[in-house]
Amino acid sequence: MNFTCKTEAGRALFLAGGETVLTLRSTPAAAEIAVTELESGAWRVVCRTEKPTDAMKIELDTAVPASYTMVPAVNYNGNGWGDSVEYTGDSCDGIPWTYAYHRCTIPACTYSEGPVWGAAMMCEDTDKASCSLYRPQGADFTRHVLLWPEQEGPKVLYRHEWAPTDYMGEMEPRCDFTAIVLLFSVEKPRHQTRTLLDFAWRYYGHEMKPDYPCAELKRLSAAFMKSLWTLEPSGFASFNRGLQWSYKNWIFEKRNALRYEMGWVGQSISASNALLDWYRETGDEQARDKAIACLDSWVKFSEIPGAPKGLRYIKFDSSPELQEKIIPVDACNLGQGAFQYFEAFDRAADCGYDRPEYRQIAFDICDFAVSAQNEKGEFAKSWNHDGTVNQQSGTIGCFLIPALVEAHRRSGDKKYLDAAVRAFACYYDELAVNGFTTAGALDTYCIDKESASPLLSAALSLYDATGDKRYIEAAEYTGWYLSTWMMHYTAVYPEDSTLAKIGYDSMGATAVSTAHNAIDQYALHDVLSFLRLGELTGNRQWTERALAFWYGGNRLISDGTMCVSGRVRPAGSQDEAIFHTRWGRPGLAPFNPSQWLVMWPCAFRMEILRYIKDPAILDAGLVPERKIEK
Repeated sequence: MNFTCKTEAGRALFLAGGETVLTLRSTPAAAEIAVTELESGAWRVVCRTEKPTDAMKIELDTAVPASYTMVPAVNYNGNGWGDSVEYTGDSCDGIPWTYAYHRCTIPACTYSEGPVWGAAMMCEDTDKASCSLYRPQGADFTRHVLLWPEQEGPKVLYRHEWAPTDYMGEMEPRCDFTAIVLLFSVEKPRHQTRTLLDFAWRYYGHEMKPDYPCAELKRLSAAFMKSLWTLEPSGFASFNRGLQWSYKNWIFEKRNALRYEMGWVGQSISASNALLDWYRETGDEQARDKAIACLDSWVKFSEIPGAPKGLRYIKFDSSPELQEKIIPVDACNLGQGAFQYFEAFDRAADCGYDRPEYRQIAFDICDFAVSAQNEKGEFAKSWNHDGTVNQQSGTIGCFLIPALVEAHRRSGDKKYLDAAVRAFACYYDELAVNGFTTAGALDTYCIDKESASPLLSAALSLYDATGDKRYIEAAEYTGWYLSTWMMHYTAVYPEDSTLAKIGYDSMGATAVSTAHNAIDQYALHDVLSFLRLGELTGNRQWTERALAFWYGGNRLISDGTMCVSGRVRPAGSQDEAIFHTRWGRPGLAPFNPSQWLVMWPCAFRMEILRYIKDPAILDAGLVPERKIEK
């Protein structure tokens, strides 16, 4: 398709095959509009005013209303799935939502699809713009907007609540304001975000280097894991979920009934496998003994009296009274626990321990999953202790698929593979139709990133099990969706903020959910999947994104001397999240690390380091290919 742009009387027109499909204007009106073609369908547009101004609005109107819209990591077609506090629709009380550029994973980016054409608009990564995307009342078009100075409103999303006021910044008057405009054909609805993401990676992505080599990361992670190990008076031994600050010291997590966890934040089973691997590599007997004690404890203590076989406690607290509380058993913890227990059986044997019960608990969980699968192929998000459904919907159920595929590989029993195939079809169809996945971030119930991670690994494991190349196509689409949550640039923070003072680089980190606009290291879980996509497709960008996940996920790891906000951090520890945008909570302002030092990044990091074929690729650094020159 021939895409062109022409300027006339204070506006720029973007054409496809000679037909005007986008119209750009500015307020105040630009005395001059300079357009530079970056590549086919992509332009840099500079609106230049006659006199300096301290406020500007650039509007890009589509020729027809959008059928799908997205503000990456913030708003997927109006949100509204689930029950969490989030931005819903395109406006609030008739006023369009406005988002600061750093809230978006591509700076101030808005995206829309019509029946034939799609469009996106964004700002330069060093410019402090805001964005908006809405259909004006009564209009037959959709409007993309860039605004200066930085602003957010009519309400600003905080953690589980709205900020008390909106935000309006200030700027030095200037004449030049830049928009990046993208125009493309929509070949398949909900699937064209790959065009935006491919462009954004090549335009904003920069070189990256590891903060630590793999060998040092493994040593630091093992040290932190061992430090979290705890033996309770009951005889239960496991790894505490993490450390929190109390007065002048770091102390173990003390949240009620959440001190220990099979998967998710706690990752006790994965951590045990990591330490068994560490023992095999170094001879560290303390690591081995702590790992075996943990694995034995979950087998012994996690059985729920009267529950269906395979349904297990997935969280523990040191208080017997609290343990009796009904904590729903979620598919995330069960799926991760089963998959890791299959591995634990092998690793324990390598260390001289015959533990058939490790393998059995994994099979029991998989048998429960097969029995609990509904007619659609869906697993519940969570179950009550009697086996009834606590909460049904959410892509989170696909956390069970990799364990089922592994159960089939080990047993040859086709019931596990059949269940996995049916489940994947259910969850992937939802992504293909809706353009998003749901309910994986367990502290919210909304559209998110974490639920797509097992969908991606499930696609690749099913390809390995069946040889069906349709799973590669599904894995690619899931990978593109996951990439909408990835920071493609380095955000610029207020000079007096903690993130500015420590020089934090946001690139490669991923936003959590539409309700939790913070970023974290969860994409470490996807490093191996993205590397595999690079191998299977020959597309170098998957490999590059995998490396960005790795480097972005390994920032702010303490070597034992790191001091942040006056607090010296233990070796191997790392924040659970980074509040890189105007999203916080009482007592912790935006543009700060979370100051909650948790287990799961260590566990995911160690999984990569023991599964990867060639760890040297992780130490080599990232130099993006096919870079678009700015």
